[in-house]
Amino acid sequence: MSLEQTPARIANVLREQIITGELTMGSKLNEREIAERLQVSRIPVREALPILESEGFISTQPRRGAVVHALTLTDAVELFDLRRQLEPMASAFAARRAAAGADVGPMLAALRTARGAIAPLTALDALDDGAPPSTVNSDLHEEIITLADHALLQRVTKLMSGRVRWLFRLTPQRDTTAMWVEHREIVDAIVAGQADVAELLTAAHVERGRFESMPLLAELLPAAAPAALRRRRKAS
Repeated sequence: MSLEQTPARIANVLREQIITGELTMGSKLNEREIAERLQVSRIPVREALPILESEGFISTQPRRGAVVHALTLTDAVELFDLRRQLEPMASAFAARRAAAGADVGPMLAALRTARGAIAPLTALDALDDGAPPSTVNSDLHEEIITLADHALLQRVTKLMSGRVRWLFRLTPQRDTTAMWVEHREIVDAIVAGQADVAELLTAAHVERGRFESMPLLAELLPAAAPAALRRRRKAS
C-alpha cells in the first residue's frame, strides 16, 4: 500500500485498522514498521500518531511508546452517556432543518444502504464484500449530524464517531432488522420535521442500544484500565 504522505491520510488508515481489529488492542505501534507497510516515510507516521492519540485510539506509554488503546467497559459507558446527550439533539436539529427545506437525500440514501447491509443477515445469506452493518449504521448517524448543520456539534461528534464504530464492530449480533426499523422511524420523523418525536426516538434508540450492548461488551472488555495505567494518565 502506498499513500500520499500526509499525516491525516495515514491516521485515517491506521484508525480503520484499529477499528477493524487488524491492529489489536494493546499492540505496540512501531513507526518504522508502519512506514514500511504503508510505503511512506517515518515523519508523517510520527505526525499521524498524535492525531490518533487525541481521538483516544492510541496512548503513549513509558518504555513502550505508542500502543493501541484497550477499550474498557468504562469507555463504553462514557460513550453511551455522550451519545445519549448529543444524538437526540442532532436528530431534533436535523428535523428542524428538514422542515425548513434542507436536502434529506443523503440521509435517505444512507438509510437504504443500511437496510441493504442488514438484509443478508435477515435472510441468513452470506454477507457480500460491502461495508459491514456496523459501518453503514454509523454512516447513517453521521448523515443525521451533517443534516443538523451545527458546526460545534459536528466537531464534538467527529471525535466520538470513530469510537462508536469501534464499539459497534465488537457486537455484530446487534445488527438486526429491528435496529434498522428504529433507524427508519427516526429518519421518518426527521423527514416529517417532527423535532420532538425525532429527539425522543433517538434517545430511546441509544438507551436500547446501551441495554443490549453492555452485557455483550462485559464478556469482551475489562471493567477499567489497570490501576498503574490510570495513575500514569492522571499524571500526564
